[in-house]
Amino acid sequence: RAPPTPRPWAARRWRQLRRGAVSALLVCASSVMRSAAGVYSTREGIESAKLYGNVNAYAYYFTDLLIGWPHPQRVSVIIDTGSSLCGFPCEGCRHCGHHIDPPFQFTDSKTAHWITCVTEWDCSGRCDDGFCTYEQDYTEGSSIRGLWFRDIVQLGDAMQENPPVNATLGCHTDERKLFYTQRVNGIMGMAPHTNNGRPTILQDLFIDREHVNTGVFSICLADWGGKLSVGGFEPEYHVDPGGVNTTVQWIPLMHSGYYSVAPAQLEMGDAIIASGVGSFGTALVDSGTTFSYLPALIYGEVRRKLHELCGDNACHARRDGGDCWRLEDGASLPSHFPMMTMQFQNGERVRWPPRAYLFNRGEPTFWCEAFANNGADADTVLGVSWMLHKDVIFDLTQSRLGVVEARCPEYRHVPGESAADFPSRIAGARRSWALRALLLMTTVSGIVIAVAALMWLRSANYCGDRRDACCTEEQEESLVESREGSPTSASLSRGSPKSAETSAS
Repeated sequence: RAPPTPRPWAARRWRQLRRGAVSALLVCASSVMRSAAGVYSTREGIESAKLYGNVNAYAYYFTDLLIGWPHPQRVSVIIDTGSSLCGFPCEGCRHCGHHIDPPFQFTDSKTAHWITCVTEWDCSGRCDDGFCTYEQDYTEGSSIRGLWFRDIVQLGDAMQENPPVNATLGCHTDERKLFYTQRVNGIMGMAPHTNNGRPTILQDLFIDREHVNTGVFSICLADWGGKLSVGGFEPEYHVDPGGVNTTVQWIPLMHSGYYSVAPAQLEMGDAIIASGVGSFGTALVDSGTTFSYLPALIYGEVRRKLHELCGDNACHARRDGGDCWRLEDGASLPSHFPMMTMQFQNGERVRWPPRAYLFNRGEPTFWCEAFANNGADADTVLGVSWMLHKDVIFDLTQSRLGVVEARCPEYRHVPGESAADFPSRIAGARRSWALRALLLMTTVSGIVIAVAALMWLRSANYCGDRRDACCTEEQEESLVESREGSPTSASLSRGSPKSAETSAS
C-alpha cells in the first residue's frame, strides 16, 4: 500500500530539522579538526603554541613568535618562567650569533616603534642616545644587551591563528656566551614580575581580555616539544603512560617575583630522602633551567640512595661513568629505576619518574642524571627535568600551581631548522607515529562527516528535479512553476561574483 502523502507544513518542518542537524554536525566536525590542529578558539579563550626542544639535543624548550605587520617575521624564543625579558637579535646587531631564524628586520614592520627617552626616568632604566636600553645577566654567565621597542606580536605560528597583541620587546644588539652560541634566536621571559617597570609579554597577553579568558597558562612538555597554552589548559592531554585519565593536583603558588612552591618531603621508592620545608629552601619552578637543582645535602642523599637501589644490576642497568647508566636486556626506558615522589606543604604528592629525572643521552640505552647539586645555594630549582611528562598549570588568579601527569604532544620538526645546519639534532627527527595517526584519523573523520552531511542535505531537497515520493503531483508542478519564475534562484544557480570571491578567500 502506498504511503500517505505528508502535509506540506510537516515536510517543511522535517527539512528544517534535518538541516539543523547537518549544521550541528558540520560545526562539530570543524571544532574537532581545529582542536586537533591546536587552532585558537574564541569560545574557549585559550591561545596555544607548539613547543620544540629536547633535554639532550637542545637543553631547552622554545616556541615561535610572529612579530610585526604587514609581513610578520618569525622568531624562535626559549620559554623561561624564571625571567621576564622577551627579546631577540635585530638587524645591525654588533655581536649576535647565527640562529634558526634571521635577525628581525625592524624597518620592514610598519607597526614597530622604538621606546625613546630624554632621561633615565623616562625608561625606568637606562637611556642611551635617546633610546631606552636594557642589560640582562644570567646565572651561568650569559648576557644580552639591547633596545626596547613596541610591536604587534602573535603567539605561535600562523597555523594557530592566535590574535595579535601589542607588546614590549627587546631588540638585542649584543649577545654573550650561551645566547651567542644557541640555535634559538632569543628568550621569552614569563616570570610574574615586570622588567624595569615594563610589562612582560605574558602580562600583555593577559590584558587582552577579549581573546584570553583568565590569568592562567600551562606548559606541557614531552621528550620532544610540547604545548604552551595561555588562558587555560587542555585536559585532553591528562592521561598517564597506561592511558588512564589523571587528575590535577593543586599546590599553593607564590608569584610575587618568581614562581615558587613549598616542598615538604622527597622520597625515593619507600625511603625518605629529606623532610621539612626548610630543607628545600625556596623552590623555584623554572622552565628556563634544564636540570633540577637540589641543595647539597639532598643531592648527595639522592645519589647515594639511587646507587644503593640500583647496584648489582638491580635496575637492569650498569653504571657507565660518574652520573650515567647503560640499560641492559634490550630496554630503551629506565622503567626499573625507582620512582621519586615530592610531597608538598598542603599534602599533595607529585611523582617524579625515572624517565624524567634521567635523560636519554643520544643512544637508546644510555641515560644520565638530570638533577644536579646546587652547591652553596640552599634553595631548590625545579627545572625542565621535573616538569617533563606533566602539564604544569600556573593559575595566577587563585595563586596555585596545578601538576598532572600528561601525554603531551610531540613536535620534532623545527621550522627553519635543517639537517645541514644542525644534523645531530634533526637526523631522524619525526613526529611520533601515534600522534601522526591520531591527527590523520581526526582530519579524515572530519572530512567524512562533512561530506556525508552535504550529501544528506542534498538528498533532503524538497522535490528536486524529479518527482519525489514526499510530493504530490500538484505540489511538484507548483514548485517547478515557482522556481522558473524566481530571478533569485536563477542568479544563485550561476554563482554571483561576490560569492565566488568569498569562496576563494
